[in-house]
Amino acid sequence: MSARKRHSDLLSLTAIFGLASLGCVLIYGLRVLISGRLWYLYLVWNLALAVVPFLIAAVGSTLLSHIAPGRALSIAAAPFALLWLLFYPNAPYILTDFIHVIDRTYLRASPSEWLGINALIWYDLLMNAVFAFIGHFMGLVSMWLVQRTLARAWGAAAARALLAVAILLAGFGIYLGRFSRLSSWDAIFKPERVFDEIRDATTDPKALLFSFTFAIFIALTYGALAAFKRVGERPRRGGGTRGPRARNPGR
Repeated sequence: MSARKRHSDLLSLTAIFGLASLGCVLIYGLRVLISGRLWYLYLVWNLALAVVPFLIAAVGSTLLSHIAPGRALSIAAAPFALLWLLFYPNAPYILTDFIHVIDRTYLRASPSEWLGINALIWYDLLMNAVFAFIGHFMGLVSMWLVQRTLARAWGAAAARALLAVAILLAGFGIYLGRFSRLSSWDAIFKPERVFDEIRDATTDPKALLFSFTFAIFIALTYGALAAFKRVGERPRRGGGTRGPRARNPGR
């Protein structure tokens, strides 16, 4: 696949994610009209944070694609990987927002006679599911872009190893975000607090179980995405192929 084709695909994908995010906001807007309250506004903010790792992966992979494989690319890939790793947990973190539906935090009263509490619960479940799916999926795509870029810079084995570590750290980062109320920026501006929270969490079995369970979820869903991508890139019988492996039409 040529660099121009890859860039065109990335732009198309970015536009699609933009439209999907807009659709999420419209669903939230309808919830505001139904209830007359701005509840769930945090979903919009968390979705915006979920966009960040995708943008880092898209922009970074595009810039690094202009560097030929070698020492320069290997060095340049390191800050790119660290920056993405710092913000990636924001994407799957949005799944934890289901806790507010479970606790019925924003269902204290029905907004009108025609719409009962049960109907509103269903709406809130679907609304949260849309936000969570789009946010998490953007994160998975960013992970695929990072793996492809790092494989070019460091080799396939090193890229897979880093992603395995990233998945484990992401599960732990989600715990710190939900229960310790830390953000990605705190690692830069409040490193002492982050260190204290990490020290406490690593001695808490519940924190480790939560983190490991989330890491398994991320690994399974990313594995499904990666398998789908590989199927789409396999050579076709009879000659024609699609994707970056389409180099031996006579095979």
